Amino acid sequence: TPLDLQRAEIELVLQSGLFAKAPRLEKFFQYICERHLDGEADQIKEYSIATEALGRDSEFDPKTDSIVRVEAHRLRKRLEAFYQGEGAGHAVHISIPNGQYRPQFSFPAELIEEPAGGPIDSAEPAEFSTVDVAALQATREENGSGASRGSRKRAILLALAGLSVVSAFFAIQYFRRRQIVVAPKQEVWVEPAGGFAMPAEFRMLAGYHGAPVLDRQGHSWLPDAFYRGGESLPIASEKLGKGQADVEFLRAQRSGRFEYAIPLRPTTYELHLYMVETEYGRGNPKDGGESTRLFQVSINGQIKLNDFDPLAEAGAPNRLYVRVFKDVRPGPDGKLHLLFQPELDNAFLNALEILPSPAGRIRPVRIVAQETPVTDFEGCLWAADKYFVGGHQVFRRNVLETGEDIFYRGERYGNFSYRIPLAQGKYRLKLYFAETWFGAAGSTGSAVDRRIFNVFVNGVALLRNYQVVKDAGGPNRGIEKVFEGMEPNAQGILLIDFVPVRNYAEVNAIEVVETG
Repeated sequence: TPLDLQRAEIELVLQSGLFAKAPRLEKFFQYICERHLDGEADQIKEYSIATEALGRDSEFDPKTDSIVRVEAHRLRKRLEAFYQGEGAGHAVHISIPNGQYRPQFSFPAELIEEPAGGPIDSAEPAEFSTVDVAALQATREENGSGASRGSRKRAILLALAGLSVVSAFFAIQYFRRRQIVVAPKQEVWVEPAGGFAMPAEFRMLAGYHGAPVLDRQGHSWLPDAFYRGGESLPIASEKLGKGQADVEFLRAQRSGRFEYAIPLRPTTYELHLYMVETEYGRGNPKDGGESTRLFQVSINGQIKLNDFDPLAEAGAPNRLYVRVFKDVRPGPDGKLHLLFQPELDNAFLNALEILPSPAGRIRPVRIVAQETPVTDFEGCLWAADKYFVGGHQVFRRNVLETGEDIFYRGERYGNFSYRIPLAQGKYRLKLYFAETWFGAAGSTGSAVDRRIFNVFVNGVALLRNYQVVKDAGGPNRGIEKVFEGMEPNAQGILLIDFVPVRNYAEVNAIEVVETG
């Protein structure tokens, strides 16, 4: 019967893994489906869903609490994605129309077989585009009560459609049990325009299709290439990534299920994947939080990120997150193969960077709190300020009394942090400080006790009640603090927090070098 088909599809959806790590959505779905099957669809209201399915108390007020509308939006989108992918061949599809909370059960037109010789009545094709189960029931009752000849003809047509649907349903279950999978449509590989020469350092903006972009470090980022599958989506201009120094750096994303095959020279590389979650999270279009998006990333056929939650890894929406992998090499065909596979909602990528590096290590990370990169006396390049969250960057004109002052011309001060992406390993951290404000020319009063702050790395205190002026022996004197054995956290981040105790914390430069 139609109700049996509905019950069967509900069970298929619940067993599909669609609600893995989303128990609230599962309760929402079960509640509205159970009320529908019990013939109480007219009682599916915002208040009843909130209090009976989502755990809100009797004081729930939909005017001040939007939980039902938000969860309905998430459930609606998740069902749409499910029936565009894994559930596309199901005999019954479940949807939630916009502005409603009642589930709708329908039969896709492509699953309803035409009788031999073509349609029975081509004048009524609309009857076979989407057949609502409720309509089948109503027609059967109408036919049994002595309906007109036209009504009986319509009932016969719908009955034939129903038989086709039942046949399709059991056929689908038969093939599902035999684990026969229909190969997805193969998209075309997109290669760069003719005459392209692969640079030694490859930087690319995923989903972007304009002219190359020059960042503040002087690096050129190429438009999207070497990909297959997915779609390009622009990023709204107001969604600026926290920790993204260049306002116009990340402009788009590649979203869906997609892969890259990037030709490389046969050497060792480090791979940087750039991601900013601009769809989910508070204030974003799809709202939600952790577990609303999960996907998988494979490198040359090996899964490197599984059940990857970009919002949880970054710690906040609209925040730049970079994942670093070392000892990456091209495959036997001379190409680096990257596969982004959706688990819950679409996978996505904003940019990637592939840099030659020594086997077993990544390149040193050197940062000055300045607007432009600098080169030190040993020829090492120090990047312009990046990976920061919070604080304020300022240029100091004071000249240090001793030492090389190139590191101390800029300063980041306030209550801030640096989120430096690293591959797993052990590192030497060097922090550069100089008190160029309190006690310096142009300031007022003594520098002693004027600036006190703490420094933490991944939650562990490295410096407590630290006073630069005391440690350096006075203002306008640079000092370096070195810490060995630093390791990134589980998210691949060395999180350095600068926390004020009196006035603002500050730092002038940071160096992170892998030591093995």
